[in-house]
Amino acid sequence: MSGSAFHQTVRRGEVRAHARAAPVRSADIQCFDSVPLLLEAELDALYQHLNASFRHHAFRDRAHGARAYVARGEDGPLAIFLFHIERKRLRVLNEMVEIPAEEIERFARYAFERFPAISTISFSLIGSQVGPLPLPFQQHGHSEDIVVSLPASPEAYLASLGSKTRHNIRHQLKALARDCPQLQFVTLEGEDIQPQQVRELLTLKHSNTDDKGIAFGISPEETAWLVDEACGNGLLLLALEDGRIRGGSLSLRLGDHYFAHVVAYAPAFASYSLGMLCCYLAMQEKIARKAKEAHLSWGRQPYKFKLGGVQRDMANLDIYRSRFAYWRHAPRLATHAAAGYTDSAKRALLDSEQGRGRLAALARSVIGVMRAMKRAAYRTKQTDVLR
Repeated sequence: MSGSAFHQTVRRGEVRAHARAAPVRSADIQCFDSVPLLLEAELDALYQHLNASFRHHAFRDRAHGARAYVARGEDGPLAIFLFHIERKRLRVLNEMVEIPAEEIERFARYAFERFPAISTISFSLIGSQVGPLPLPFQQHGHSEDIVVSLPASPEAYLASLGSKTRHNIRHQLKALARDCPQLQFVTLEGEDIQPQQVRELLTLKHSNTDDKGIAFGISPEETAWLVDEACGNGLLLLALEDGRIRGGSLSLRLGDHYFAHVVAYAPAFASYSLGMLCCYLAMQEKIARKAKEAHLSWGRQPYKFKLGGVQRDMANLDIYRSRFAYWRHAPRLATHAAAGYTDSAKRALLDSEQGRGRLAALARSVIGVMRAMKRAAYRTKQTDVLR
């Protein structure tokens, strides 16, 4: 698709009272009524995250009717945002990426001038460290992207893990080789992946979530999308026994980054930590393919941190045209603030779980009880539905 473009050059501006100066790097700005095809590759190259890619938004049905903003510097794009305008709110589609405060400010200044009817600009789950902004804003909601920075060799990656994790990985691999000699690990990539293999792994994942009393969060539409993506950009590691899938890990590639989507294992292999072993072996395969980062998605499961994951915090960001517009949304601000206090307490408890000592042990006990209650409530709900 190609769209008409509006051009403007933004250069150094005056300092506002009690505000930071305008963005100091000059940029040529373009605004398109639809997303040009050539912009899709630039979007991938700039942010290198699947959740900011055009194909992700197309699957989520967000790309339809989207507009595009581009700020170009001397060396290429500084920012690319896809967005919708919904009455008085502009919603940016890019997610799970770090955006410099300078580019957020540049976009806000431009958008409020270009679209005088809007009163609010909303970013969804971007890096939480945005710094000071010259306009009223509120951060709310929370998620995370757990990311492993990959070294140059599989040996260096193994050496970077904790001694207990290294011991457990070696021990479990030896135990599998001894107890299950027919089990073998196979790695498939792109067009070598069969759609049925992806579906079988998802079925296994569904079984895992049912056993844990957790709702299965992958819809039939997302299943179809994952199958298509896997056969084009996927890395599938399978644990096979006599041709049957006993476990596996599916990741999608974008540039030199991989994004984990599915990890599953047969319950009979739970004592071998087969799910974690599949993740570890998949890391080795990613390193062999010169990947720089492996994204393990949101959710603070302990195995992600054992495998070297580092948490990158994300939050929603609402920017308001003026203080009047800010306070006109007082009920919304209050709702977000109240939810924020609850979320902060929950995150503090989860952070304590990763530590050591008596406090961490107590936190793990409390979290274990809370998770058990949540799973029991889910099973009761499912039972009532079946009746």
